[in-house]
Amino acid sequence: MSRMPQSAASKGRQRARKRKCCRCGSVRSCRAQIANYCCFVNATFGRVAATAALVCGLCLWIEVLPARAQASVALELVLAVDTSTSVDRHEFALQQRGFAEAFRHPDVIRAIERTGGGGVAVSLVHWSGRGKQRTSVGWTIVRGAKGAEELASKIERSGRLLDGFTDIAGALGFSIRALQNNGLEGRRKVIDVSGDGTSNGPSAAAARDAAIASGVTVNGLVIHNEEYDLGELAKINLFDHYKAHVVGGPGAFLMAARDFDDFRSAIRKKLVREITGPLFSKEHRPNFTAQALRTFEHVNRD
Repeated sequence: MSRMPQSAASKGRQRARKRKCCRCGSVRSCRAQIANYCCFVNATFGRVAATAALVCGLCLWIEVLPARAQASVALELVLAVDTSTSVDRHEFALQQRGFAEAFRHPDVIRAIERTGGGGVAVSLVHWSGRGKQRTSVGWTIVRGAKGAEELASKIERSGRLLDGFTDIAGALGFSIRALQNNGLEGRRKVIDVSGDGTSNGPSAAAARDAAIASGVTVNGLVIHNEEYDLGELAKINLFDHYKAHVVGGPGAFLMAARDFDDFRSAIRKKLVREITGPLFSKEHRPNFTAQALRTFEHVNRD
């Protein structure tokens, strides 16, 4: 008669040893405390292992991802503005106002809108003597009137960053690097150099040739400044100097402003011509629409 209670107790102990874990619900042949502890360890290890697997998976996924596609635009344009000592405060303000008003002008906005949707990426650079080049307005993509207004406002808010001598070669080198490192992919790349003096630094022609070799066109805007005494440099014909040593590349062109007051009108026409494209280059002429050609002809009637 005494074996029955023992058998019942034995069965009770077996049931206790095989009870379900209160955490995971699995059957464990252990005491409840040990079962709970083992489940805690297993659950913790499982979370660590899962996290490690997730991290490894992300690393492998990142490694096989293709490089992020570059933003595509119709034109990458660096506006390289002379801020050397020969440009006084009033003349600098005229340049700044001229650029801002140009981007607000209907002719410029119309030319941008007709680039095909990609728009125009613009950066404004100040330059003067050797080693003196700084970005005044970073890369801004303009596709219409809203973007043009944003860019114009940035230009108006920017202050003068430099003065000193005149190093056109340094300006070109800095602008080339800006085009190479901007994360953009433009169908055309242009550096627009405006200035009132010849280069008294390294060879501008060598820098111009480097720009052409990298697929960049260099256009020029000569500003005749008779108010500043340029000394011996005044004997050099500035327009001829830019033509021979600065301007180059597919569809390159050179324009002149009579003075800084004339800059506003000149830069507007120049921007339309740059945005529209190299219409005067025979190999490029078929690529431009009749509508774009009418835009250019309309602007140049003024």
